[in-house]
Order: sequence, then C-alpha cells, then structure tokens
Amino acid sequence: MRRHLVLITYGEPPSPAFTNQLRYSWRILLGLTRLVAPIPATLLPLVALSRARARNRLWKDEHYMSPLEPITSRQAHGIGDALRRDDPAREWHVHVAYEFRDPLLTDVLDRLPVDEPVDILPMYVAESAFTHEISRDSVNGWAQRAGEERGSQVHVLPPLDAEVLAELSARHVARALDARRVGGRDWALVLAAHGTLLDPPRPMETGRAATERLCAAIEHRLAGRFGGVFSGWLNHTRGGRWTEPPMQETLKRVAAAKFERVLYFPYGFLADNAESELEGRVLLRAHPWRSMVHLPCLNVEPELVSALARHVLAARPEQQARAAAGT
Repeated sequence: MRRHLVLITYGEPPSPAFTNQLRYSWRILLGLTRLVAPIPATLLPLVALSRARARNRLWKDEHYMSPLEPITSRQAHGIGDALRRDDPAREWHVHVAYEFRDPLLTDVLDRLPVDEPVDILPMYVAESAFTHEISRDSVNGWAQRAGEERGSQVHVLPPLDAEVLAELSARHVARALDARRVGGRDWALVLAAHGTLLDPPRPMETGRAATERLCAAIEHRLAGRFGGVFSGWLNHTRGGRWTEPPMQETLKRVAAAKFERVLYFPYGFLADNAESELEGRVLLRAHPWRSMVHLPCLNVEPELVSALARHVLAARPEQQARAAAGT
C-alpha cells in the first residue's frame, strides 16, 4: 500500500531577493497576520512592501541566506528512510510543501493520486492558530473543492510530544557542551522561542502554554549543567502586547547577573531559519560576551528524524483506532 507524507513549513525564501521577500510577506499578511491584526485592506500593500524592504536590507547587510529549505529537504529524506525502515510493508513517499511559498500545500495535494492516503506533518514545536491550524484550514478548504471522499484521506498530524522533544533538545545541548568542553557554573543557558500575542483580538490557541511547558521541561533536564537558565521570546512589535520577557530583556538580565559566557539555543524551532539564526545573532552581539555558543536547531539530528518517523506511524488514524481497541 502506498502512503504519502507531506512536511510543511512557512516556506521562508532562501535569499534576500526583494521580489521573493515581497511575495512571501504578502502571503503571510493575507494568510496569517490578518488573523491577529485587523489591518485595513488599503494598507496591506504598504505593509508588505515595508516588511519586504526590511528583510531584504537586513539579510543583505548580514550576508544572510536562509538554510530552511535545504534543511527541510534533508529532513524529508531522513524521515522517508526511517519510515521505510520501520514500516517496510508500505511504500512511503515523502514530499515538502510550504504555507506561504510555492509549492503550496494545496498544490502538492492536487498532484497526489486521489485514492492514496496522505499524512501532513507541520514542522512546528507547538500546536497553535499560527502553526497546525493553518495547515488544517488549508486542507479543509481544499477538501471542499476536491470532495469529501478525497478529503477523508488527508490528515494533519499533531505536534511531537513535548516530553519527547524536550529530551531530544536536552541531549542536543549536552552533546554540544561535551564536544566543546564548555558549561558549568560560569555559563548561562539562554532558551529562545518565537513570541506570540498575549491578548489576540479573537479567541485562539496561541501556543504559548505549550511552548512554556517545553521550555520548562528542557530547563529541568539541563539546569545542573549551567550556572543559570534564562528564557526569552523573539517578538514582533506590532499588533498588541507580546509575550514577556522579550529576548532583548532576557539578555540584559543575563548580563546583569554577571554571566560572561552564554550558550544560546533556539528551542522553539525544529529547523534553523532567520529567526533562530539571524535574529539571535543580532541580539547576542549587543553584549560583549567573553564566550558565546549559538547552537543550531535540531535540524537533521538522527534522533529527531527517528522520533518524527515514529510519531507519524503512531499518529495514523488506523493506528490510533487499533490502540483504542487494545489490539
């Protein structure tokens, strides 16, 4: 039996090219930002232009290219290999789609055979209106056009269990400490995640609580290897009040606590992107650390790839039905 898995991310453009950044910003405004910020339609083009110019300028100034696309491709290949190893009775095909850049999720679904089941794996750490719910809305809209029978074959999977992800993250950090021979009471661990609105204009799942639980679980596992553990949020500046403390304030607290050695880990992302890499780089260099380690995300760590493959197998509807029946 053939089965398809689609990995999906926002689809950050790999280069600072203005046209690509403008298209990406426009699609995010229409598909995401207006969920939480009631921007008048007449202002949308101006906001999109402003965002695209800012990203284009910053990326050029920093000589930055996003690694998200090649990392996601490597994750797809790795998960596909793991699925074929762990479930050899099925013929697994793994694809990549994006929320706000081509190929869009609906375009990928259109290309797949109508009688073959499809699992969609959003590559985000927490369930929210800005992550898994976007994929579900896309699938629901597509199913209305494709038909109920076709839509019943497509399932959006939940996020990886937080305790599993916390364990993987803690091991990732511990391996980095051992490899670099760093850590100890004179080092601070700084944990970073994408921020969210505290008071959105309508009721929605922001993912804040789930992200905070993940952060606490990582801290619990690693506290003994550092002199202090701090967490902060990578916030935007518009739309209302954002999660606290912002990363700028967190780093000030680290410096005020007299830490001169910092390990920075963006735990809130499964793959590196401009927020995990570039934003962290800019914020960290505002302080004259004596030693600083900026860890990559889990990316294509074999443990993450294997865990995601097991998650896909366990989350399939028929597997859940068998588990509920005790068979």
